[in-house]
Amino acid sequence: MEGQAIERHGPAAGPPRAESGDSLAAPPILRARQVLFVEDEATFRQIVARNLRARGVEVREAETASQAIASMAEDRPDLLLLDIDLPDRSGWDVLRELGRRGIYVPTVILSAVRVPKGHLEEFRPLAYLPKPFPLEALLRLVLGSATGERDGEMAAGEAPAEEEPIHG
Repeated sequence: MEGQAIERHGPAAGPPRAESGDSLAAPPILRARQVLFVEDEATFRQIVARNLRARGVEVREAETASQAIASMAEDRPDLLLLDIDLPDRSGWDVLRELGRRGIYVPTVILSAVRVPKGHLEEFRPLAYLPKPFPLEALLRLVLGSATGERDGEMAAGEAPAEEEPIHG
């Protein structure tokens, strides 16, 4: 999809840091085997989850912030796929609460609304993927080089032209 941008940011593997000098660094190649996908739009969540499972990824699903926090307290996945606009609280609230509990997991932000740069600097997500986006873009972020394209690296603005975007 022309004009599609994937913004890469530092990994949210530890507490947020005040300095922002490395906040735009490319994240390491990730081959997530277990993912928590937090998304309130059921059809979108099911499509993505089905595609990840078909590629060998264990996917836990949550549709609210409360469910996400409870799931993360139980078991930490390799990767958190997090929508920002959730029915009970925001995705940012999820990240704040997890941080208060000392839970840090690499996170990919998925959002249909523009994300303030300050939030990206504060929470340091692995990547920010604005909706709608091609499914292949998300699969490459989650699976890394397992998809076979340039060892999983994706440059900002790169997306398969033939792929229809998915909305959430």
